[in-house]
Amino acid sequence: METNTKTRFKKLISAENFGLYIVFVLIIVFFSFASPYFFTLRNFMDILRQSSFVLVAALGMTMVIITGGIDLSVGSVIGISAGITSVMLLQNIPTAVSIMTGLATGVACGFLNGLIITKLGVTDLITTLSTMSIFRGILFMMTHGVPFQAFARKDFSFIGRGNVGPIPVPIIVAAVLFVALWYVLNKTIAGRHVLAVGSNNRAATLSGISVTRNKVLVYMISGFTAAVGGIMLASRLSSVPPDLGTGYEMSVIAAVVIGGTALTGGTGSVTGTVIGSLMVAIIGNGLILLNVNPFYQYIINGVIIILAVSFNNARRLSSK
Repeated sequence: METNTKTRFKKLISAENFGLYIVFVLIIVFFSFASPYFFTLRNFMDILRQSSFVLVAALGMTMVIITGGIDLSVGSVIGISAGITSVMLLQNIPTAVSIMTGLATGVACGFLNGLIITKLGVTDLITTLSTMSIFRGILFMMTHGVPFQAFARKDFSFIGRGNVGPIPVPIIVAAVLFVALWYVLNKTIAGRHVLAVGSNNRAATLSGISVTRNKVLVYMISGFTAAVGGIMLASRLSSVPPDLGTGYEMSVIAAVVIGGTALTGGTGSVTGTVIGSLMVAIIGNGLILLNVNPFYQYIINGVIIILAVSFNNARRLSSK
């Protein structure tokens, strides 16, 4: 009996992301003692709501990074998808049609990224850096550099501001996307193909897996989830400023990397991304409650990314 207990304990501490969970708990404990306002139901709901906007985009980014890619255009896709949706709403087009058009815009942006990468041979970094500028430029042209006028539709505002019982709608949307992508990544052949492409492109090709198709697919997923995040933000703000989503790529990539997904590809999980997103949100929330200048969050996020990557690299080297 004692031997079985020891074996289970060893498996637990060697499990993927175990260190991340420990750090996550320690951060919660620290802020709970540092601020009397942190450990409250209302504050936790605020954290979950705020983290959901980053999380939905980070879930798609996880799929991209698992294949060994990167999507720097995610912030601009958030902006342009929200912008297209807003244009439709301001033209009195039905809300459902407007949302579907915004989502289709995100998927089209992802498809374009995947096509350039796989068919033109341009690297993921250069492609998405370029399209980040292109998509942002289109949004500036659409808005003429000023925010769209406020649009007020109860059914649309419900997405970013509404609740189902005590639970905010953005949290429910994020949870649905998490379950869907967790199932795809862990329970389907498509998920195994994504992991195989990230582990070794050549071996995947020799095994009959289409690297091109899988690369395009994950960028389309990233575009879709970014569009979901953009639409939720537009709903919450009831307007779309031309810089909507600017800087989100930093928070999204931070959430994925902190969550244990390797930038080299081949390993990662959407569960880790959830924890990473919550950590980023908790740190920001805790700094505000402690009256620390929120600009320090950028510095702290950068340090955490370096530490997370260093820790993950050390753990992988030690396991070989």
